[in-house]
Amino acid sequence: MQATQEHLLVDARHPEQPIGNTVAVYVWQYPIRLFHWGMVLSIAVLSFTGYYIHNPFIIGQVNRPFLMGWFRFVHEAFGMFLIALFLMRLYLFFAGNRWVRWRQYVPLRAEQFREMLEVTKFYLFMRPTAVSKIGHNAMAAFSYVALYAMIVAESVTGLVLYNWLRHSPLLNVLVGWIPRFVSIQNLRLIHYFLMFCFIAFGVLHVHLCMLISREEKRGLMDSIFIGYKVIPREELDEEERRAQEEAAKRA
Repeated sequence: MQATQEHLLVDARHPEQPIGNTVAVYVWQYPIRLFHWGMVLSIAVLSFTGYYIHNPFIIGQVNRPFLMGWFRFVHEAFGMFLIALFLMRLYLFFAGNRWVRWRQYVPLRAEQFREMLEVTKFYLFMRPTAVSKIGHNAMAAFSYVALYAMIVAESVTGLVLYNWLRHSPLLNVLVGWIPRFVSIQNLRLIHYFLMFCFIAFGVLHVHLCMLISREEKRGLMDSIFIGYKVIPREELDEEERRAQEEAAKRA
């Protein structure tokens, strides 16, 4: 009777996944989660306000003569907020835990390139299982390098456009020289085009995270909220062994 009850509790559509002895590992520290959700909010607000600045689609501006001014203010405020978040992320590249440091993102070892190939095979349906990692897999990590490069480009072009109107002494030194090499209209076009790149990255990012989370069944989607992932003990031990080897090589 007991065996029958246990059998009835199992959903055939979602079979149990025995993964051995597991550990809840605090992978994503609070600052990295703050950066993640702050970036999501900033890009959403910047995309909406930026598109309106490019194409004022809200009617009734005669009754609200400062409407464009408010959109520009919100856009510039969230732009500065995103820059501040990114500076914090640069700090975490050197001060965060091993899963958010720069060595995890820049492919410097042959192992990382092999892992990128295996992840690509999974995305192309040439591999039946996902490449499970405690932190980011090598392909995801490298894609964030591209995302951070876009943030730098978007921030620089945004500061140039802001300085074009404000003429700040500090910004003149930092970015005032850029319009001498790239016209202000082309900089505005680059700034606008990158908005669509961010949107495309966001859609693909959510899709792949849901796909990997479903395949791994380790709480990937939960981890960006609570920081913890469920990791098999043997995989955690192997990660610790590699970390010790890397530390010994750098010593």
